[in-house]
Formats: sequence, structure tokens, C-alpha cells
Amino acid sequence: MSFRGPYANGYDEASGKTIPTEECPECSGALMTEDGETRCVDCGLIVGQHQLDRGPETRRFDDDTTDEPAERTGAPLTLARHDRGLSTEIGYKRDAKGNQLSTEKRRRVSRWRREHRRGRYRSKAERNLAHACGELARLASALELPEAVEEEAAAIYREAQAENLIRGRSIETMAAGSLYAACRVQGHPRTVEEIAAVAPCDRAKVELGYGVINRELALETAVIRPQEYIPALASKCEASDNVHHRALELAHHAEETGIANGRDPKGVAAACLYLAGREYGQDYTQEELANLADVSAMTLRERFWELREQR
Repeated sequence: MSFRGPYANGYDEASGKTIPTEECPECSGALMTEDGETRCVDCGLIVGQHQLDRGPETRRFDDDTTDEPAERTGAPLTLARHDRGLSTEIGYKRDAKGNQLSTEKRRRVSRWRREHRRGRYRSKAERNLAHACGELARLASALELPEAVEEEAAAIYREAQAENLIRGRSIETMAAGSLYAACRVQGHPRTVEEIAAVAPCDRAKVELGYGVINRELALETAVIRPQEYIPALASKCEASDNVHHRALELAHHAEETGIANGRDPKGVAAACLYLAGREYGQDYTQEELANLADVSAMTLRERFWELREQR
């Protein structure tokens, strides 16, 4: 309920004229608008009804804490694009209604697209940021990472660019390092090898980019637990459900007894899966699981004996 909110003026569809509704035409009383009906609060005269609100659609939830106007006027802003998603995308062969464009119209739209692409970037830094955002989107899609990780990676890359950490280093290196840093911050168990496998740079470059970002920006990375690596390892070695669940139990036991403290979580996860496989008759070799977890066989063997003693 509001007093003369968006309905400060009425519209007469018969005459096509705007009717001022600031006061009641009968008693000059105040008007109130509710559910599209404008009436006088004194005499009850209905001045107008079923009027159209031509303003922006608004929607606000109870848990919203922002004071900004709740307007739903387009796609949400995103850091994963260099312009935060505000630019216009020009199509190719069809119009907004899905109709096929003629040859002449297609040439004209192509010229629009070319000029739009030329005027899209205001500086060289913005052009480089657009290239980095495209690289982050490609890497996140190849690794099947959620949008939250991609958004975090874009935010980290923007912060690194603001601190002049990109200068003198390749965009691909810093983009891959930003994505790995986002995985560490969000707590996703992704290794450097997995990112380097889909990135256009090798493992050393990914570690270089992450090291620079982590050192200069002082990231607050989440602690990765051993049980977060177990589902991926169990899938790679085609372990049964019993082995999978038993390995998770052993990982929780390793945390409770302190075996996992200060150890590589990948080595602890591989040792838990190796011990669970021995209990259920699935004899994996230590070398096989160590290669899948990207740890040495000696590391797996040491964690295995520690788990066996603490059972």
C-alpha cells in the first residue's frame, strides 16, 4: 500500500489524456492507491482502477540488507566478464523473434558487430582483462568448476591487475594461477596438475602465478581435508561403494587421531583408499594409487603404516 506512488497520474484510455490524481475531484481529499485502484480516503470515491505501472519491476526479500533500489532490469552483474556483463551482444543469423535475416541485413549486422567490438574496450588493460576472463571461463568449463569459483578467480585476477602483478608475466600464467588460488580459497580439491593439463602453460608456470598471487595478496586459503580427495581417487581406480565409504571413515579417523596434521592430504587420502581396498579384497598397488594422487609411493606407505597402527 502506498500514497500516490507510481500512480501519481491516471490515464484515460478513452480520451488518451493523462488525468491528474493528486486530490479527490469530489471532496479534495487525499488519494490512496492499493492493488491498482486509486480511491479517496475520505469519501471513498474510486478515481481510477486497473492502471498500468510503467516503472521498473521491483522485488525485495526479507533477508536483503542492501539499501540499493531493488530493480530487476536485466542480467545480474558478474566479475567473470571484463565489463561485468553490461555490454550488448549482437547476434548473427536471426533476429530477436527468431526470424532468418536477409543477406543485406546480415551484412549490416556484421558491420555493427565489428564496430561494436572495436569500441568495446577503452584501454589496453581492459582488453587484456577481457582475454583473461575468457581464459578463466575456458579453464573453469574444462574442469567443470562451479560459477562461484570462476567469480572468485576473476576477482583475484582483478585484484592482481590492480596491484600491477600482471606486468612482465603472461596472461595465461596469471589466469591459471588465479583459478588455482580460487580453488584453494573456496576449498575445492583441485591440484596444480589438473589445472596445468587444461591450461596453455606447464605446471611450473601455474605454480609461479599462484606463488606471486599468494605472496603479494596474502590470500586466506581454506584447509583442504583428506576426505575431499577420496571421491576423485575412488572414481579413478573404480573402487566399490564399500571401499569408498570405508576410506571416508579412515580419513575422519586420521583427522581425529592427528595423523593428517601437517601431512599432505592427497597422501593421507591415497593411504586410506589403499587400506580400505586391502580390507575388502581390492588389492591396489601402492605405485598405482600414488600416481593417481600425485604423491610418492614412500609417502603413501608411511601414511598406511600410521593408519594401520592407529586402527
